[in-house]
Amino acid sequence: MGFSEILAEYNIYNNPNFVYIKGSVVIDIGGEKINLSILKQGIGVSGEDINQIDILDTYNIKNVITIENLTTYYRWQEENSLIIYLGGYHNSVRRNLLKNVYSRIPNAKYYHFGDIDAGGFEIYRDLCDKTSIPFEMLYMDLDTLKQYKQFGKKLTENDKKRLIAMQGREESQEVVAYMLKHNVKLEQECIGVDGNCFSN
Repeated sequence: MGFSEILAEYNIYNNPNFVYIKGSVVIDIGGEKINLSILKQGIGVSGEDINQIDILDTYNIKNVITIENLTTYYRWQEENSLIIYLGGYHNSVRRNLLKNVYSRIPNAKYYHFGDIDAGGFEIYRDLCDKTSIPFEMLYMDLDTLKQYKQFGKKLTENDKKRLIAMQGREESQEVVAYMLKHNVKLEQECIGVDGNCFSN
């Protein structure tokens, strides 16, 4: 008996995985067109339906931004951008969506915005490696960490080990050195464009 049959026998339902997207695009789902720009928080599409999405009217998209945390996704608004909630490490559903987006909008700038901590840097590296999309880190730099340092948390011993292991990575070398020296990390919810701290 396979796993799906076992789930069915015990009336266990495997909840669908949703992808949340918003921004300045029109999407086509099964022939129905939706202008995402009129929906402040965009839409959620289940993994079962994500392959039906076709992205249209991409001419004004300058940035594609993946966001690690749902609170930050809801708060984030940016013109001429497509914003995708990543929810930590991406899975095959989100990866397929991102590859589809990249094939349609190859000339946009691609950014990932996550926590300034070991996990955030690892998620960024995993995203780049598995999608082959040239993502850059957004607000995960030393200047941002210094600006919001008052909201930072101390590193755990595990944090320190993981950061030490990634010291040679060019994209995060400067900020990692600072984090280890000053014993600090920062969750992305604390980064606000108006200078305030946002948290769950």
